[in-house]
Amino acid sequence: MLRRKSITLLAGLLLCVAVTLGVGCGSGSTGPVPAGLVISGPGLQTSQPPWAAEYTHLTERLKQLGLPPGGKETFHHHALLHIYVHGLLTPLAANIGLDPARGVESSLHTHDHTGIIHIEAPAPYNYTLGDFFAVWGVKLGPAQVGGLTGLGADKLHFYLNGRPLSNPAAHVMQNNDSIVIGYGADNSFPHAPSTILLKAVEGKSGAALACTSAPNGGTAKSCLTTTTPSSPPASKK
Repeated sequence: MLRRKSITLLAGLLLCVAVTLGVGCGSGSTGPVPAGLVISGPGLQTSQPPWAAEYTHLTERLKQLGLPPGGKETFHHHALLHIYVHGLLTPLAANIGLDPARGVESSLHTHDHTGIIHIEAPAPYNYTLGDFFAVWGVKLGPAQVGGLTGLGADKLHFYLNGRPLSNPAAHVMQNNDSIVIGYGADNSFPHAPSTILLKAVEGKSGAALACTSAPNGGTAKSCLTTTTPSSPPASKK
């Protein structure tokens, strides 16, 4: 009996070591839990995609993140994010990090549904993929994207420039990164989709879609500014 108790105790200690290593343990565990960063903050969505840009708690999350402010751009990078669910592309929300109603302008944002992430700051900064999802308002961890959970098999897969990516929330985004998140069979989505959009947005020395300031110290142009199309000329009678 004493020997059995010792074996049981040793097994428990090994499980605790597994937790420390991020492998996972405890009652209710259904399998290995990968180590990695899980972002936190108010208003993070844990629903099924697609996800809207969450604005209600955006100011609180930006304060928590401590990102450089937008509006005075000298550092301008772009990354491309594709999210596939069972082989179908889920578009990113437009204007992530840009809330005109409250005058909020994050240096990390989107303009449209293409998946282009704009990184526009006063100085170089190590923006992570977790920072972007926090700005977006979507929960991200090593085995979670919103309400999509689990890793491998027919669950979540993460790729960076065509290669597997572990601990996605901690990844420091580099210029022209192509990031892919797939949910479903690993062969149901492309691991390295076309990056032609990155080439297009990098035109004009990286300022093709800049919005926080003009190149070479020109006049600032806020991302929150909307332009009204000019009126068509009056018809001649």
